[in-house]
Amino acid sequence: MSTAVSPKILELGALRRICSGCSLRELCLPAGLDNDAIAALDEFVQKRQDIQPQEMAYRAGDPASNVYAVRLGSFKSYRMRKNGDIQIIGVHLPGELFGLDALASEQRQVYTEALEKSNICALPVGDLERLSHQIPAIGRQMMRLMARELNNSYEEHELLANDSALTRVAKFIWRYAQRRQQVGLQYRQFDIAISRQDLANYLGLQVETVSRAFRELRDRKVITASRSKLEILDPDALQALIRKE
Repeated sequence: MSTAVSPKILELGALRRICSGCSLRELCLPAGLDNDAIAALDEFVQKRQDIQPQEMAYRAGDPASNVYAVRLGSFKSYRMRKNGDIQIIGVHLPGELFGLDALASEQRQVYTEALEKSNICALPVGDLERLSHQIPAIGRQMMRLMARELNNSYEEHELLANDSALTRVAKFIWRYAQRRQQVGLQYRQFDIAISRQDLANYLGLQVETVSRAFRELRDRKVITASRSKLEILDPDALQALIRKE
């Protein structure tokens, strides 16, 4: 989409084609927008940016002026401990928002880094209120998306409960698949860019422990997994394992 396109020319069908692979389709397409609303939304989403693996979307202390939507790829957010170690606190997938700290602070509180080649859209925080008043349907949808991200964050924190290592890994896989399903992506077989080391950090486990858990899930024929690809062979067994543990 381009701000140079006249709202009289840009039709909703064209927007659907343009946004068919975009995470923001949840923000605009269900709202039944007319051409003027589409033009306003197009102006609001100011920047679409390609991010390379290990490239930073932002660092702690940077100005916080945008919320971001993941169009393609995935990201990790982390804090830096005083001893220089990192603590991963979130993983962001296509169709999800990150950088919500911009709603409460003028500076970034965490670091967010691309796990793979990715693409994001910037949503200027300063324009959110104006756009919500101008197009109430978009304001309502934005609130729903933010509420979903908060709920995802709450459920992800449950991974750090006093469960066994196997349960933590199984819960992560199940939640990862559910989050992909939420935005209409393939959720039984998919690429998973987070490394075993990062996953261990996120789950509060040792790398060797995470590797053993993956081996056990493979041995039980619950999943197949390579370095970057994962397939859930038996979702019922995966859920049963989580409930049992």
